[in-house]
Amino acid sequence: MNLAISGDVIMLWLAAGAAFLVLFLGARAIAAAVVSTGRFANLVEAMVSFVDENIVREFLGEHGRKWFGFFASLFFFILFANLIGKIPIPGFHSPTGAIEVTATLAVMVFVIAQVVGLVKLGPVGYFKRKFLLPAPLWVKLPGIPIMFLVLLAEPFSLCVRLFANMTAGHMVLLTFATAPMVGGVWLLNQPHVLAKAAAVLPFGLSVILVAFELFVAFIQAFIFTLLSALYLSESLEEHH
Repeated sequence: MNLAISGDVIMLWLAAGAAFLVLFLGARAIAAAVVSTGRFANLVEAMVSFVDENIVREFLGEHGRKWFGFFASLFFFILFANLIGKIPIPGFHSPTGAIEVTATLAVMVFVIAQVVGLVKLGPVGYFKRKFLLPAPLWVKLPGIPIMFLVLLAEPFSLCVRLFANMTAGHMVLLTFATAPMVGGVWLLNQPHVLAKAAAVLPFGLSVILVAFELFVAFIQAFIFTLLSALYLSESLEEHH
């Protein structure tokens, strides 16, 4: 077994450290404010409130307070893991673009949801909730293996969605941002003044594409955390 520290591991450490530092400094700034907070503290507070209101409370209801810390940590960790690959430093890349990273996150969420379901419903209640369709017996029995596959589809979809979007987004950004930049350099090297002025357009397009990729990084962190909360809420339900 190869236990060497890979580039993805280093990126994960950096992402976790950045998420912790931002939240820690933001919490200190909010706690120290007497009248009003600064822009940084306001941003952190707004993002934490966004996770609380749109994910935790929306899907977990009365259980939200207990699980807020977990889902807030999950959201910010994935967000920074997505964003770290946008830093223009050689060797920096998004660890969520590696299937083993997203698979680990998905399996972690899946195991937690199933353990919570077993504790909440008991083995019999859990089996009924997850594997028995609300239908006649002749439909329930053949439906058990189908429901098992549906259950396994949850971590698979979490894993593949985040991995595919981050990988595809990186490739699209690299392709469509590099081409305009090359075109912009070519225009700058032209003798005509209008050609040099037109070089602003390709460089402007590159900036727009980078901004869009930052938006995608946020959306993918939101979707992963939202679906995780949804899967957990299904395990916390009392009845089918």
